Amino acid sequence: MDPEKQKQITMYFIEEAKEHLQTIEAGLLDLESMLEDPETINEVFRAAHSIKGGAAMLGFTSIQHLAHILEDHFKVLRESSKISVDQELQTLFLKGFDKLQELLDLLQGPFGLTKDAGEAVVKESDPIFAQLKAHFERLLNGQTTTVPDTSIRVPETPKLDLKAMEAAFQSDIPVKLRDMLQLFKQPDSPNTRQNLQTICTQLINTGNQFKLSKWCEMIDAVRSVVSNPNNQFRVLAPIVIKEVKQAQELVLRQRPQEIAISAQLRELIPAPEVPLRSEPSVDDLSDFFAAAPSVVTAPPVEDKATKQWQNLGDRLGWRKQGAWISTAALQFSNAAPEGHLPAPIWLSAWEKPKSSQGEDLKTQYAALIAKLSDCNI
Repeated sequence: MDPEKQKQITMYFIEEAKEHLQTIEAGLLDLESMLEDPETINEVFRAAHSIKGGAAMLGFTSIQHLAHILEDHFKVLRESSKISVDQELQTLFLKGFDKLQELLDLLQGPFGLTKDAGEAVVKESDPIFAQLKAHFERLLNGQTTTVPDTSIRVPETPKLDLKAMEAAFQSDIPVKLRDMLQLFKQPDSPNTRQNLQTICTQLINTGNQFKLSKWCEMIDAVRSVVSNPNNQFRVLAPIVIKEVKQAQELVLRQRPQEIAISAQLRELIPAPEVPLRSEPSVDDLSDFFAAAPSVVTAPPVEDKATKQWQNLGDRLGWRKQGAWISTAALQFSNAAPEGHLPAPIWLSAWEKPKSSQGEDLKTQYAALIAKLSDCNI
């Protein structure tokens, strides 16, 4: 089939599947009422059946598999209307539904539904549906869930599912790392950086699932550096991939508390934004130029005005990794289009004390302030 035609059909399937998922979720959220309405049960059954059929036609075997399992259970509900519904049954149904929805989200995502990703979700869903089947059998046999002991107890800390964590970090994380590496090989663009941030969010969600606070802190730092357009891919790629890989190995060794943000990664984290003053006065301009160092060999002046200027340079991309960009080839133009900043030829002269270009610097700075006012920022 023509790739463009295949893509179009897949989009139709996704849109239709979303509507079917809404029907299923609405029924499961009010499971007891659904059992009292045969038409609603039929709608939920047909929704699962439609998803199964569409997935089978397009070759999405993982979606077909989970939709088929749900369809079978809805069939049992339809034929056993006297079954006693309890909270555990609803919870297990919703967990299975979430896995089906996760597959559809992957299909719609930037990387599509790969075979490895689909198999990983199906594997995660197997215990859920096994519990659902066993609980169904108990309810059909007239057995009820054991009434919990209501005596006062000291709450126990939930035990971490080490097997599930190990499975996730052995299968899911390498897939995400490969996806990140492929994105780093692509041309730098806002869309590529957004996709990298999406992967970071998914990695954080995995960490939250297993309460890995150090992992989440490190991935959040990665998300911050990949979102900064001043950090080039050729610099980011080796640092980020190595950072995530090392953290993954620590988790697999059950030493997640040793995860730490490296010095290399920390250097790439953008400085916090500082709000700009909207209407600088003549006094502000005088204070601004007075903040420049008076001797070439003197250390940088750590006063408020200098810091504000450096932060402005960071935010506008005029400084990279703590140094002003080279402006030798740039020409200042006071006639820049409305909404654009003038070329910053004056940057190279900023930290040169007693520069012979001092008067030009003041003139150009005044032009910058006027242009900033035109930009309404």
